[in-house]
Amino acid sequence: MQSIGQRVRDLNTELSKPTDSDVVHLRTLRAAIGFLGLGLPLTLALGENIRDRYLSAGAEAGRWYIEGSISAYYHTGMREVFVAILAALGIFLLCYKGPERWDVIASKLAGAAAILVALLPTHDPSREATDTGGRAPDSVTLFSGPGASDPEIIGTLHYAWAGVFFVTVALMAIFLFTKTRSAAPTDRKRLRNLVYRVSGLTILGAIAGIIVDKLLLGSGWSDGTSFVFWMETVAVTAFGVAWLTKAEVILKDRPSEVPAEAGVAGGGLPSAFERRGVEARR
Repeated sequence: MQSIGQRVRDLNTELSKPTDSDVVHLRTLRAAIGFLGLGLPLTLALGENIRDRYLSAGAEAGRWYIEGSISAYYHTGMREVFVAILAALGIFLLCYKGPERWDVIASKLAGAAAILVALLPTHDPSREATDTGGRAPDSVTLFSGPGASDPEIIGTLHYAWAGVFFVTVALMAIFLFTKTRSAAPTDRKRLRNLVYRVSGLTILGAIAGIIVDKLLLGSGWSDGTSFVFWMETVAVTAFGVAWLTKAEVILKDRPSEVPAEAGVAGGGLPSAFERRGVEARR
């Protein structure tokens, strides 16, 4: 029978064994980015309706609605949630380091854009505000007060940085996520590349739809159908799916399909640098 001291020493030895922390952390970061994007529209829409129905002092019984755009939730009771999710998404993207300089540049640009979208509010009013005949009390921002709205340039910058964010993440999915270090990609990698391309093109298509709506269809039709909200939902859902696929939450390689790379082919354990390189382009 082992003594308590020996058990403590054995436990310490077990806990001191090295882990694949580089790989796990990279996948976890990608998964966190994907889940944040995927959950953004549902969290805002469902959260605001639950708040208005059960928590708000001025709740209207039986009322369920969707805002005209995701950004319009800034002017609702979900303002803090909207800003928090975009800020977290931006910080994660700023921290993300892909295998090439292009990955780093693109992720930092997308991260900065996400944070600026949160800090520069849209001019789109919430339906909660228009129902009362005026601006909602929680619409006060960094650039306005209770009696004055944001300067026009703020709304313009909001749209501009939102465009930068979506175009950047779309191009990342199409051109960067599809790269590989292997001369013979696995079947799962080919499927993942298909997901990346479809996701990127879906994002670009959704943004094109929003541009057409803003230029040709008019605000009345858009507000009545929440068209912009649904197009943005399509875009951020595609974004989330691309990142979850990159994290291999979706379409993970089978153990038998993982290609042998430097360090592994020779029979030895790969270094942290080699593991990171293999993981990064899978």
